[in-house]
Amino acid sequence: MLTPPYLVNEHYDDRYFDVVNAVEEAKHIYFEGTGLITRLKKSGKLSICETGFGAGRLLIALMDYLDSSGLTDLAITYNSVELHPISKERMASILEGFREAVGHLIDQLLQAYGSIDITKTKWQQIQLTRPFGTVTINLYIGEALEMVHALAAPCDTWFLDGHGPKKNPDIWRPELLMAIGEKTASGGAFATFTVAGAVCRSLVAAGFNVEQVTGFGGKKAVLKGVKN
Repeated sequence: MLTPPYLVNEHYDDRYFDVVNAVEEAKHIYFEGTGLITRLKKSGKLSICETGFGAGRLLIALMDYLDSSGLTDLAITYNSVELHPISKERMASILEGFREAVGHLIDQLLQAYGSIDITKTKWQQIQLTRPFGTVTINLYIGEALEMVHALAAPCDTWFLDGHGPKKNPDIWRPELLMAIGEKTASGGAFATFTVAGAVCRSLVAAGFNVEQVTGFGGKKAVLKGVKN
């Protein structure tokens, strides 16, 4: 099946996501893979970092996931980075396929995203209120390593996303993954869709215990791990 042009990131000649049900994929790989609910039940707050904001697919999936969790009074800090930010209109087109299931969340994100200036580098901040609590989004417009160095404090959880190692090797380079390890709290977790050997070795070198687990949809396996 041909991929619609609006789903392709022209900078990497690759789709923004690889499965039809990308919201459910996110829940399986990233949220269950990092044990989000267990972590949130302990403290009620969590600092999340993501490599590659794209169209906000993981953020949409996260809000849907937490809305259904039954948890309340949560405080989520969501740090992400995007080297090639897209327009609000492009974001709407990319997320259109999920509108029937999470249209209210798409609209809320689009309204907030439209309020920031994506032409300016460095941090942009928006805050959303949901039944589970609040999510403060710190979006860094620029390069991923710069974002990691600019973080004020280590993150509890990392969603290693972006395009695959063959299409976007920079987002998986050892220098960046080592810096991510240094900016991960003790006992913090990561999850990612790729099982590339070079990525796995770099994550081990960065201080993570790495485990290959069952994937989702067309992905037979994915990676997750915890900081030593």
